[in-house]
Amino acid sequence: MRIILTGCLLVFMVIPALAGADQPIEALQRGVEEGLRILNDPEFNKAGRKDAQLQKLRIILERLFDFHEFSRRVLGVYWEDFTPLQRETFIRLFAEFLGRFYMGQLQEKYKDERLIYVSQEMIAAGRALVRVKVVWKAQEIPVDLRMIKRKGQWKIYDIQVLGISAVSNYRAQFESLLSQEAPAFVIERLEIKIEQLEKTDQKR
Repeated sequence: MRIILTGCLLVFMVIPALAGADQPIEALQRGVEEGLRILNDPEFNKAGRKDAQLQKLRIILERLFDFHEFSRRVLGVYWEDFTPLQRETFIRLFAEFLGRFYMGQLQEKYKDERLIYVSQEMIAAGRALVRVKVVWKAQEIPVDLRMIKRKGQWKIYDIQVLGISAVSNYRAQFESLLSQEAPAFVIERLEIKIEQLEKTDQKR
């Protein structure tokens, strides 16, 4: 489980330079450097500066991760059960939850892991699959990133670590909830999760 989490965290960390790049794999290479600058900046080691670092990481993530595409795929067949307003609310809250959770974990768990860039494949018009490996404790962990190009920007909409897809993982969780509860209940659950994360952030 720690290996999977480390892989996900490092990949989320490299998102920043995906915007404006012609080649997805080149964007990832530049993104590593930008993410490392944020994580290793001594300014954020000062007392009370961790929240500022977290906000910087979250803003980058929210701007460059395709949460609309990710959310649509996560909800699957239940997407049609949500009204347009509920869809917008779900996307916003899901982005908030993922940003708080993964960026907070990234601050705590990142321990100088690095990436090996393996290959990229254009799988359809405006869609790409980039394969990398996360080097963690002398192990090379395969990670696949699925990306979509929107308005000239490459954005991630799914991450697969050791064969486990983020979309599939979250879809299973939400399908379990939505098979028994209405969309409004799921939205309420997300709001509660975010409140819990906010309280955790305040204690850091």
